[in-house]
Amino acid sequence: MDDLPPTPITSLTPELVQQLREQALDVLSYLVKTNSATTYFKESDVLPQFRAALHLTDGSHKGVRDYSAKELFEIYHNNVGLSVYKDYLPTIARFFEHPCNKSSVENLMVPGLPVFIAHSSGTSGGAAKYFPKYRHPEHMSRATAETVRHAIPQSSNAGKNCIIFSLACRQVVTPLDEDGDIAKHIPVCLLTSGLGRMENNMLVEEDAFSATLKIPNYSSPVAVSFISNYKSFLFMHALFALVEPKLETISTVFTTSCRDLCRTIDDHWENLVHCIETGVIPDIEGIEHVKDNLQRFLQSSPDRAEELRRIGKLPGWLKRVWPQLRAIPANASGPFSTVIPEIRHYIGPDVSIESVAIASSEAYLAIAYDPRDLNLYKVVGSDDVIEFLPVDEPEESKYLAQSWNVESGRKYEVVLTTRDGFWRYRLGDVVEIAGFDPRDGQPLIRYVERRSMHIRLANEVTTETQLRDVVGATSNLFGGVSEFCVTADYRQAVARYAFLVELQGDPGANISAVPAALHGQLQKHNENYLKDSRVGKIGVPCVRVVRPGTFGDFREWKVRTKGGASGQVKVPIVMWGETDRAWLEARVVYEV
Repeated sequence: MDDLPPTPITSLTPELVQQLREQALDVLSYLVKTNSATTYFKESDVLPQFRAALHLTDGSHKGVRDYSAKELFEIYHNNVGLSVYKDYLPTIARFFEHPCNKSSVENLMVPGLPVFIAHSSGTSGGAAKYFPKYRHPEHMSRATAETVRHAIPQSSNAGKNCIIFSLACRQVVTPLDEDGDIAKHIPVCLLTSGLGRMENNMLVEEDAFSATLKIPNYSSPVAVSFISNYKSFLFMHALFALVEPKLETISTVFTTSCRDLCRTIDDHWENLVHCIETGVIPDIEGIEHVKDNLQRFLQSSPDRAEELRRIGKLPGWLKRVWPQLRAIPANASGPFSTVIPEIRHYIGPDVSIESVAIASSEAYLAIAYDPRDLNLYKVVGSDDVIEFLPVDEPEESKYLAQSWNVESGRKYEVVLTTRDGFWRYRLGDVVEIAGFDPRDGQPLIRYVERRSMHIRLANEVTTETQLRDVVGATSNLFGGVSEFCVTADYRQAVARYAFLVELQGDPGANISAVPAALHGQLQKHNENYLKDSRVGKIGVPCVRVVRPGTFGDFREWKVRTKGGASGQVKVPIVMWGETDRAWLEARVVYEV
């Protein structure tokens, strides 16, 4: 591979320590001096000690500019505590008041009005969270630019890219000025949707025009991104990708979306090829509002259809569909790693699957460091202040570590002070320090798990990582696991874990041994599980196999019923929601 990064180092030189410290101090100085002018900073119950230490108790922010970067960091370090989303909710809720007045939301979190409001996927059982996103100067937008560069590789051979992202909005917030006129249209959408709009200058009030366009080097017309029905969204991306013999990349946010795309092509092959042959967009659900725009870009191509029909569905057959296919940029670490073998069945061994970034609705945290390692990322410290809370220490701000004094091999929860107005916000993601980039000293991290994602039936607490490891250790007995989640099963006198599993193909010859094997692995990975199971508090797990395509259908169902966006619905490893669990259990075909 070209441009491979240098081997990570395990400790920092004094020069790199100084470099990291200076960068963090500069970023923090900019954030404090810029965002101290906002409503949240002046009114927040989280920041009174910080305001007092800065002598800003009169509501002014002008004195902040008199502090040096070093002085600001010391005051910040000693006077800002940890925060969580509920600390921001009353302020952010002003965007959703009726009417929404510009005077109430201007300069709320950051000076000015946001470009869009990012919402979380809300698929882990909780309500969606909302994060206003603002336009920032170039020197505070490097992480965003670098992530876009990774997600949309440039071709030197005039190749095409299948870029799977949604432009759908949950709603549009319209603040009113003093005359009662709309001051701005602010879409409420996924982070990737909002950034896609910003990157391509697509204003939400101009969506009707945007839907008539096709971006150069993209295989799909923009109209596909306005389809909310997940299955139809994938069908149309598949159709326009198949038209292009020179497709080079398939870019999805998560590998699960790529797997769903591959299955869509497999399941609807004859129909897709027929559409290419005739040049006619079929009547499928949820495309009525963009069908004319889609039809403009589909021409009859009998030669391409005949070429596709000659391709047999042997392992790796999509590489014959697209001989130039070289990479699939998609987050493939953590819970998104289980579908990789199935994707490989479609694309073969030579196409690179490349993680892109660790990103959330709150911020971009890190970008992929080495294309050969799907779970190795480099922290980006140019846009936000990123701090690290050791998971083995009390959950207090005084225990926070900085980028220049984290320890290799140690696990931390990520804490962010962001350019969008959040202060020492607990992200909830746990990462492990894997070394440092010798060029600039930035920490290299591996994603571990969500701190709150676990299952507990007795005295044990089994984490997301432990559950993934247990399934990975028994995958061969299953015959190959595509996706899974775990919930509690109380149908017997003794509670037990229920593994809801979608297989990659036929069940393994020894699948009947899986429950006992899972039980043994859980005992091996979790000492309290071992103790509680030995005294009869936890039973041997049950395994409930769901029909093929269930998890893809689950994503489509969540998009349809919860207002999510196509291509970015996550299935939690631990499933507690009664409605979600009942939906999955209704698709169980047999129990092991």
